[in-house]
Amino acid sequence: MKLLVLYWSFLVIGYIIAFRAAKNGKHFSWVAPAMMGTVYGLCFIMGLRMGANEQVVSNLGTIGLMALVITLFCIGGSMGALFVMRKIFHMDRKGRFEDDAKAAESLHDQPDEEGMNLRNTFTILGIVAAGMLIGALIILKRLPGILGAFDIASYYTLVVLLCILMFFVGLDLGGSDTVIESIRKAGYRVILFPIATMIGTMIAGVAACLVMGFSLREGSAICIGFGWYTYAPIVIASAGQQYMIASAVSFMHNVIREVTGIIFIPLVAKKIGYMESTGVPGIAAMDVCLPIVERSCGPNMVVYAFATGLIMCIVTSLGVPLIMGV
Repeated sequence: MKLLVLYWSFLVIGYIIAFRAAKNGKHFSWVAPAMMGTVYGLCFIMGLRMGANEQVVSNLGTIGLMALVITLFCIGGSMGALFVMRKIFHMDRKGRFEDDAKAAESLHDQPDEEGMNLRNTFTILGIVAAGMLIGALIILKRLPGILGAFDIASYYTLVVLLCILMFFVGLDLGGSDTVIESIRKAGYRVILFPIATMIGTMIAGVAACLVMGFSLREGSAICIGFGWYTYAPIVIASAGQQYMIASAVSFMHNVIREVTGIIFIPLVAKKIGYMESTGVPGIAAMDVCLPIVERSCGPNMVVYAFATGLIMCIVTSLGVPLIMGV
C-alpha cells in the first residue's frame, strides 16, 4: 500500500503540473515517446527478474501449462462479464455512452494512435522475452552469486521506473480536459465494472481449476489472487505443505496474468473493447498496466482501470487468507 501511495503521488504531481500548463496553452508533446520508452525499460527489467527467478524457470513445464490455462479462463471470464455489463449500460466498444453524441465526436476520447498499437504489442513481447532469456541464461545460470544483489537492485529499479512512468501518466492526463468529466459520468458504475470483472474471473477460473483436479478451496484461492503474485502464493503456501502445488500454480498464474496484461491490453482494446481491456491484467490495472490502458484506450478508461485494481487488491488481501484459513 505504501508503494501505491508513492506511485499515485507522482501521478498527482504530474497531473497538477500539466493541468496548470494547459491553462496557459502549454502542452508536453514529448510525454508520449518518453512514456513508451519507460514502458519498454520496465518490461525489460520485469523480464530479467522472471528469467532470473528459479521458481519461474523451474515451473515452466506442467505447472506452467496449468497456470496458463487457468489464466486464459480467468481473463476470458473477466472480459465476458465486462462485455455483458457494457451492453447493459449501452456503452460502445470504446467505453462511450451511445447516446452521448458529444463524447462520440470528441477527439479526446480517442487514444493517441501512435501511443499503443499492435507494433508496440509485439515490441513489448519481444522485450519481455529477451529479458527472460538474458535473466535465465546469464544471471541465473552463469552468475548465481549475484542473484541476491540483482534481486534488490532490479526491485528498486522497477520502483523508480514506475514512479517515472506514473509521473508521465499524470502529465498526459493533466493535458486532457475529459478526466474529471469521465469520473463524474462513471458514478456508481466505477464499482460495478470491477465487481463484474471479479465475478467473471472467479466463475471461469475456478471451473478450470476444478477440471484440473484442484479442490474448491485451492481453485478459489488461486483465482482470487487477481495477479498479485507477491502475496497470494505466499499465503497459500503458509496453509501447509499439501498446498505447495497450488501455491506454485498461483505464482505462475498471477505472473502470467500481469505479463499478459502488459502485452495484450493494446490488442484487446483494438479488437474487442476498451472496457474489456481493463479486466485483462487484474490488480496490475491500477499501477504497472495503467499507463498502457491510458495509451491504448484514452484517459476516460483510467478511472475504471484504477478502480478495478484497487478493489481487487482489497478483495485479495482479505479473500486469500479467509479461503485458506490462515
